[in-house]
Amino acid sequence: MDLEQIRIALEAQLKDVEGKSGRLKDHLRNKDRTLPSDWPDLAQIVGNDEVLEALEVRSRERIDSLQKAIGRIDAGLYTRCENCGATIAPERLELLPSTAICADCAG
Repeated sequence: MDLEQIRIALEAQLKDVEGKSGRLKDHLRNKDRTLPSDWPDLAQIVGNDEVLEALEVRSRERIDSLQKAIGRIDAGLYTRCENCGATIAPERLELLPSTAICADCAG
């Protein structure tokens, strides 16, 4: 398992998610749009914004997960389960590169 290649891939994912999250935040702050003055159109935008807010929350969670995975690589703990200390199977890390727990602990 080439941890440097994994780190590079995780950093690329992090950069991508941070960019998307930034665009979502700008949109939700109306930096890239003008809000309509009529109520039906405004109500539709508010409804859509609820979905975008949920996506933005998910983006923050993903950013946190990726940052922690990079930190585990730096600390030499990437292949160790945070719950039980067992080795996380390389196949699991290939499928879920930001996972912090082994398959047994995942249930």
